[in-house]
Amino acid sequence: MTLLWFAAAFVRWVRLKIYQYEVTFAVYMLTPTEKFIFNSIILTLLSMILTAIYVYLPDHIRTIYGHLYYYWAGERPFANSIAAISTAFRDSGTQTLEVMYETAQNTATAAAAVPEL
Repeated sequence: MTLLWFAAAFVRWVRLKIYQYEVTFAVYMLTPTEKFIFNSIILTLLSMILTAIYVYLPDHIRTIYGHLYYYWAGERPFANSIAAISTAFRDSGTQTLEVMYETAQNTATAAAAVPEL
């Protein structure tokens, strides 16, 4: 019985939030097509903002921390480790290409060294 009550309370809460959203942004006045377009734009913008926060915010926080630490201590925080990490990330994409290039060179050299029959 309590599970049914919690489900009903949750449905009531969701309906209240939908009502508040429609009244706050005056979506209740729009036609169904206009509602769909408006909600699609809002959902697209929200997903883009959340994706940007997920992708770029850690780097911004790291940069801000570096600046604050520099102003406080007078030196760059983790200077060697940050350089090593950034080098590893920068070189990881080209490392695969270099390995593929070396493999192709070794294969071509080995093929040229084989005498013809």
